[in-house]
Amino acid sequence: MGSSGQRAVRRGSGQLCGAVFRALVVVCLALQLSGGAYAATKACNQHEELCARAYNDVTYISTHASFAVTSQTKPTKPGTQFKSIKEQLEDGVRGLHLNIMQGASASEVSLCYPDCTVNDGGVLEDTLATVKTWMDANPNDVVTIFLEGVGTDASPSAVVRAFTDSGIDKYMLPGKPSAWPTLDKMTSDRTTLVVFAEDPNIASANVKGSFIPYAGTVLKLDGPFSYGAEWTCGPWNRTTESIMLIPHFIVQTSTYNGATYNNMPYPFSLGTTNGYQYESHAVVCRGGQSIWINFMEVDFYDQGDVKTPTLKLNALPYDGYNVKDFYPDFFDADPDAPIVSASPPLSVSYLLSLAALALAVSHTLRI
Repeated sequence: MGSSGQRAVRRGSGQLCGAVFRALVVVCLALQLSGGAYAATKACNQHEELCARAYNDVTYISTHASFAVTSQTKPTKPGTQFKSIKEQLEDGVRGLHLNIMQGASASEVSLCYPDCTVNDGGVLEDTLATVKTWMDANPNDVVTIFLEGVGTDASPSAVVRAFTDSGIDKYMLPGKPSAWPTLDKMTSDRTTLVVFAEDPNIASANVKGSFIPYAGTVLKLDGPFSYGAEWTCGPWNRTTESIMLIPHFIVQTSTYNGATYNNMPYPFSLGTTNGYQYESHAVVCRGGQSIWINFMEVDFYDQGDVKTPTLKLNALPYDGYNVKDFYPDFFDADPDAPIVSASPPLSVSYLLSLAALALAVSHTLRI
């Protein structure tokens, strides 16, 4: 082929690549302007990787006596948390433990820890209304509530009424399923609230059949612990339980208003308790039990670092690292290797890479 023919081929190829590049740029810009319709992915509990996982295959941060808030700088009463329930949800807490007791009358349910003379967290209905408001604005997040207190004097019918009057009952998973659904299924069905009841009388009251009893479902491990005690992982008699709850907080014996309590919060050494001990406690208990670690129940969740170990347990990126960064180089060559992070087809980044390739080819052909 003569030089004029070669120039024509180059010119034609360059024009073709230039046209491809321009078309891809237009598509990318259109996707960006439209909000990335093709690139958008659903994030369940803030992570798209969690959508495909069953509810009981995920580890969640949960807060002990979530409502018992006290001031970190000028405390006027003992408490278990420094931040409100709304702030907890915004920070990624997805398990709320509510200690229920009878309120001013039999028709009222109060939240108190250790009792209402120490820390009165108000009425149950108000707290549930706060959680519902947050859930209204966050439809892709699954929240779990633990109604705690065996032998509580709270009226079962009053507890039911608090759920219905607050309106949060519309989000409740309708009872214990034969197999736990995925987070994607729960968020698509808008059944994003799971409620466990420790007291059998409360559990049997049910809201549309939606209170799930601890018995036979929740394996609550040993705890709480006193300072200096060894974190343990019993009991070892699991039968049908499919949810593991690990109390990971320290209590102390102290006097308040002239009364002595054996389970008062211990707001010291939190960097250690909610640091490496949190992670080691979880790992040891996972090794000793036959089901996944689902809820790590903590005091003062915002002290120390409970988020990083939770991300690790869920095999999610943390502190700038992706789980894939730790795989050997040959791992991707394994056809049976799990998919670390799925990317949707025709994502903006994918189209931009094609555009860059087209530009490079066009430039090469013009040399």
